[in-house]
Amino acid sequence: MNGISSQKTESKAFPTDWSLSWIEALLLIGSGVLAVVIHRNTDLSLGLPGHQGITWMAILIIGRMSSRFRGAGSLAGIGASAATFIPALHTANPFTALFYLLPGPVMDFAFYYFPRYANKLWFLVLIGGLAHVTKPIGQLVVNLFMGWPFGSFRFGVLYPIASHLLFGLIGGFIGAIIMLGFHHLSKKHSQ
Repeated sequence: MNGISSQKTESKAFPTDWSLSWIEALLLIGSGVLAVVIHRNTDLSLGLPGHQGITWMAILIIGRMSSRFRGAGSLAGIGASAATFIPALHTANPFTALFYLLPGPVMDFAFYYFPRYANKLWFLVLIGGLAHVTKPIGQLVVNLFMGWPFGSFRFGVLYPIASHLLFGLIGGFIGAIIMLGFHHLSKKHSQ
């Protein structure tokens, strides 16, 4: 009536908004950078496509669940993507930045359109897996349209998709357990 709109939330279970403090933005961007640093310093080259997704999806789930900002996953993805341009973290693959960027919007989309499930373990695990599958799908698209070879496809297309899904599910589980445990403990202490 007075021309001032009140802040809307999609769910009381997981409210989201467009406001963001500088410290929160830095923490989200930093979480993406941290994921790339961990990836570059612990790349075991196991021959298992997507194994680094365990840490990346765990960090992404933690960052996304820690923030009310609607674009929290995307902001973490931007941090990870930007980190790949740092000479010490850069790879020979020119598309690495894109593949770090893709999971964030998928996670934000899921949290925005399905907020009532945002605190459910099964949902968080599933989102971790689906967000991580964006990498092999992105690689497949790049390969089909640009001819860029990716070693993960040497055994076919289904293997890297399945392995990325599996490792993303595991990472989603780890991140969800950490955050759900933290939320449970903070509720207990507030009572």
